[in-house]
Parts: sequence; structure tokens; C-alpha cells
Amino acid sequence: MRRILALLLLTLLPACSDPAPPAKPAEVPAVPTPPVEPTSEAAPTETPGSITTTIQVVDLSGAPLAHMTPIVTREPNAFDAPVASGTTTDSAGSGMISFETKERLFLRAWDPMLNYFPNNFYEVLPGGSRIEDDLTIQMVPAAALAVQLFLPNEEIAANMAVGLMLYHATRGPWWPAEGTTNADGFVTFDHLPAGEYGLRFKVESGARLEQGQTALPPAKTVDLGVLVLQ
Repeated sequence: MRRILALLLLTLLPACSDPAPPAKPAEVPAVPTPPVEPTSEAAPTETPGSITTTIQVVDLSGAPLAHMTPIVTREPNAFDAPVASGTTTDSAGSGMISFETKERLFLRAWDPMLNYFPNNFYEVLPGGSRIEDDLTIQMVPAAALAVQLFLPNEEIAANMAVGLMLYHATRGPWWPAEGTTNADGFVTFDHLPAGEYGLRFKVESGARLEQGQTALPPAKTVDLGVLVLQ
């Protein structure tokens, strides 16, 4: 079975070929729903037209990560809903997944707690029946983003719902988040995938702002300071 190790985080892996960007979501996205956990820890059963494979999930130092869920999705972005989920990884970082191979899919791992995001994924081409290679998914600690927002009239955007979309340079919308500003217009978005992204903010009044490429280092909080919405 052919596979392609592709880009997930611009700051950590080299770029891959540029696919057509996915359709844009709503301007104020909803927080993604975590994949459904498997109902049983029994090993998946391989059937005709499907693949059963084991993946190894590790952190940046190569140490195994338990409680991660193998998933396959139709798009490589961090929030695409899974078409199949496997058994969660054990203390050795090993998990198993079985899925049909009638279409192109992307295999990676998912942290239900959103403390980690995958640094790589595997593209699985349609029509395959077996994966011979060892599949290792490296997970990166989540990043965070803090900002103080002002409305176009320079009033504080106080106590307002605000949506954030991270945009991947070549793959388009990558991760949505939501928050609420406090009385002074401050808001922090936790549990973001580390990497380099364009940012789009929009508050409930309709005011919005697009910010250029911004680096979000793993396990760090980036403070953008004051931004004035348009």
C-alpha cells in the first residue's frame, strides 16, 4: 500500500504538494466536536476492501503517548470529522484502526483532551489492501493565543463572543476556536495546533480582522497585544 507522509505543521515539517484548498467554513466557526471514541477496546476486524493497521503515537522526544485515538478523515485539516476511529493507544503508544479504502483518506491520531495535535499524517490511497510500513504519528503540545480586541470605533469589544479561524498557508481553513472577551476586551484561545497560520477574528457584532502569518509555538501562549477590528 503506497503512503505519503505529508505536512501538518509548517514550522516543524517540510511542505508537501499543494492540493486544492477546502471550502471555507462559516465566518464564525463552531468549536470542533471531538471524534467519537470507540465503544470497545477489541481489535478491529479486517474485511475485504478494508485495511487494519497499527500506529505508534509518540511525543516530540519519541516517548510513547497513551490515550490517543487513531482516526482517518477525508481532509488533512485538524478539525475534519473522522470516517473511522480505532482503539486508543496503550501505555506503549500503540493503537489499531480498521477502515475501508474506497476513497483517499488521511490517517493520523487525535487527542480527545486537545492537549496534543499531530505533527504528521499519512495519505492512504484508494484500493489498497494492506499497509506494510510501520506508521508513527508524532504529537506536539497545543499552543495558545491571547489578544485584546477593540471595535472599529475604538471602544473595547467587551463581553462579546468571538470566533477565530486558523488558516494554513496552502490547505486553507485549519482549526476553528471560540471564546468570549471579558469586560476589558481580553480573550484567550487555548488548545490550538502549534504551527504558523493566518488568523481571522470575528465578533458577534460583525466586526472582523484578518492577521497575517503568525507563529504559534508548542506549549506557549502568544500575546498579540491590542488589535482593532474593522
